[in-house]
Amino acid sequence: MIANAIQTHELEVVETTSDGAKIRDNSSLKEWVSTHHPARIYAALSGTAEVPDDERMQLLANLPHLARQLVNADYAALTLGSQDGRIADMIVSGMSEAQSKPIGHPPTGRGVLGNLDHADAPIRLGRISSHKRSTGFPEGHPDMESMIGVGVASDKNKDETIRIYVTRIAGQPSFTAEEQALIESLAAFAKQALEFDTMRKTETGLRIRAEDAEKAKSEFMSMVNHDLKNPMAAMQVALDMARYTDHYPIEDLFTDLQSSLTVQRTLIDSLLDMARIGKTEQDYEFENEYPVDLLTEVVNRQQKGTRAEGRTIDAVVPGDLPAVRCDPVQMGRVFDNLITNALKYSDGDVSVVAKMDDENSNVVIQVIDEGEGIPETEIGRMFEPFERITDPRAVIEGLGLGLAICKTIVEAHNGTITYQRTDSARNAKSVFQVTLPVAE
Repeated sequence: MIANAIQTHELEVVETTSDGAKIRDNSSLKEWVSTHHPARIYAALSGTAEVPDDERMQLLANLPHLARQLVNADYAALTLGSQDGRIADMIVSGMSEAQSKPIGHPPTGRGVLGNLDHADAPIRLGRISSHKRSTGFPEGHPDMESMIGVGVASDKNKDETIRIYVTRIAGQPSFTAEEQALIESLAAFAKQALEFDTMRKTETGLRIRAEDAEKAKSEFMSMVNHDLKNPMAAMQVALDMARYTDHYPIEDLFTDLQSSLTVQRTLIDSLLDMARIGKTEQDYEFENEYPVDLLTEVVNRQQKGTRAEGRTIDAVVPGDLPAVRCDPVQMGRVFDNLITNALKYSDGDVSVVAKMDDENSNVVIQVIDEGEGIPETEIGRMFEPFERITDPRAVIEGLGLGLAICKTIVEAHNGTITYQRTDSARNAKSVFQVTLPVAE
């Protein structure tokens, strides 16, 4: 199968060795593996087959055994597959795993097993071999003669089908219409159970989200109450000192008031930015922008800031990188924020590196510093609104909206933003990576 895929150029060979061939790891390989991956078969001679520890799979695993007992069948199977007939999982009752292995994997989109993927009506056959889609049984397969096949669920949005089959070997009586009705009732019950399970999980997810939202709201109100009051308290202290103290120069009063006003304005601006930042492409002014132009402007701007005094922002951005489709002002804000954070939370130099990804379809831009790194416990929620990174060296200012705004902007550009931390004996390197698709 793999050899045919190589010959038809479905898969690309990178290197040929005496032991075989190395296939290029790209989207074509992932798609081919997903399409041609053999079905996982779980079998039990009696009782319920052992399946992965997943509530849904545990529920489905009971059905073949129940169906087999319900109509006194020799074998029963439940298949989970796609709309095109590809079976991903098969749960078998009446056959041990050792008996199932020599039989091999079920066919894709053909044979009697594939028929229910082309017609919703149940199947009842006195002789399986008489069906026009029958392709016979592989070597080692039990000699099954009669069969009932019923659809349990079909979801085109998820590209998923669930079917259940019961069979009897030669010499046993054929299934009756009454037995077919029993299997159909079991399938209907299973469908309701699956729908209930989905509703329960949805309700649980919504409840958790509501609880998280309430918690975030409380934390936000507490944070706003604290952070917005602090500048006002500082201004009040400055005014009181000017009013009741003879040795408080007017220049110091203006300086203190200006400092407090700047902090408060920054906090308010962050809140307003988060509220009005664009969530979709329609909210941005896109144009083709070359990474070297975009990043050179940002690096030059950051290098002139006070945090960069005595430090270097090293930009490695090849001039021949292709353009990306972006709003240069908003994307500039993203890299301004990432470089500012790198300067704020580290003491050394900062690197900005741009390159193509392995598939030459995206530009990858990394902002790297060698500071303390972000604690592992905070990485999972660092892009959430109002999450402030812990820094043992200093008190963190702001509302924790910077990275959330960056994530919103990048995702509106059909890109991704991720963080990776690597620890060494000397320090912990932080790498923020933004991936943007190349302009068409």
